[in-house]
Amino acid sequence: MPDSFEKKRLEREAKRQQKNEEFEALPGGQKAIIRGSSTASKNANKRDSGVEELLGQIGVGLSGDQQKMLLEILHKTTGENYFIGRRKKKSDGVKFVQIIMDNYNYLSEIKYLSNGEKAFLMDLVPYVEFKTNILIERLEKDSDEVNINAATPTYLAKKLGRDRARVSVMMNELMKKGILAVAESGMTTEDGRVCTSRTWFVNPNLLCCSAKDDVDKATQRIFQRSLKNFKVEGSSKKHKLPIYLF
Repeated sequence: MPDSFEKKRLEREAKRQQKNEEFEALPGGQKAIIRGSSTASKNANKRDSGVEELLGQIGVGLSGDQQKMLLEILHKTTGENYFIGRRKKKSDGVKFVQIIMDNYNYLSEIKYLSNGEKAFLMDLVPYVEFKTNILIERLEKDSDEVNINAATPTYLAKKLGRDRARVSVMMNELMKKGILAVAESGMTTEDGRVCTSRTWFVNPNLLCCSAKDDVDKATQRIFQRSLKNFKVEGSSKKHKLPIYLF
C-alpha cells in the first residue's frame, strides 16, 4: 500500500514538473500573461477582459502550435476556455460602395458614359443596398422602420433635388447601356387593373456594395450578359470590360 501511495505521489510530481518545464520554456511575455491571468482569477470579469486583450496583442506572430500550447496552459491555469481572434476595429461596419476603377476608367476613356451620367451614378452611391446592389430608400437616422422600400425615380429625384422626368430618362438610358437594370413584379386587381412595381439594380462590375466574390446570385443573373461585346454610339468596335466579377 505505501508503495502505491508513493507511486501516485511521484506521478503527480512528474506531471507538476512537466507543467513547470512547459511554462518556463515559453517566452517571457507569454509567462507574464499566464501569471497575470492566474492572479486575476480572483475577479472573473477583470480577468476575462485582461486575458482576452492580451491574447489579441500576441495572437499575431505565434505559430499554430504555439497558440495551441498557450491556450492549453491558460485553460489548465484558469479553468476557462479562450480563443485567439482579431479585435474589432472602429472601421468595421462602415458602409461603403466600391468603384471598380479599371472598369470605370475604361468606360471613361472610350467615352461610353457622358459626364452627366457619371455624375448621376455618383449621386446614387448612398442608395445602393449591401450585397444585392438594389437601389433602396435610405432610412432617416431616427427612423424605427424595418422594411426598406426599393427607390423609385420619383423618390431619387426628390432626394437628389433633380427633375423627376430627367431622372427617369437618365435611368432608362443607363439601363440600355447595361449600367442599371430593372426587375418588374405585378398583380392584377379584382377589376382587372394590372399594377406593377419596379426594382432598380446597379451593375456590380462598376459599383459594388459587397465583397467582390460575394455578389448576390440573383443580381449576378440579372447582369450576366451586360457590358459584354458592347459598342459605343457611333462606332462598330466591340468592347469588353477589363474585369468581370462574375
